[in-house]
Amino acid sequence: MKLTIRNIIPVLIILLFAACKERVTQEQLIASAIEIKLSQWRESQVKSCKEKALADAEKYVDSVLVAISLETKMDTISKPDKPAKPIKPPFKEKPDSVIVDKIYKKDRD
Repeated sequence: MKLTIRNIIPVLIILLFAACKERVTQEQLIASAIEIKLSQWRESQVKSCKEKALADAEKYVDSVLVAISLETKMDTISKPDKPAKPIKPPFKEKPDSVIVDKIYKKDRD
């Protein structure tokens, strides 16, 4: 693409309009950055406050519902009694299979 006067003139006009904008100082840039940070901080604080309030409200409502349910609890079926323990079976004694001889034998003659 060849650079001709037809192409250069519109580019120069656009640059001229862009250069005519108001100049911004360093202090204005700092002030706008601080304002943005403050607004973000406020939004985060409001969000965390809402979350905490919602959690506290949920705890309160849950405790109220539990208290109401305990007052109106009407259980018509009682728990069954514990079953009785079974009788222990008698243990079988093993017969003594070892024959023990006397150590001292007395001869009576």
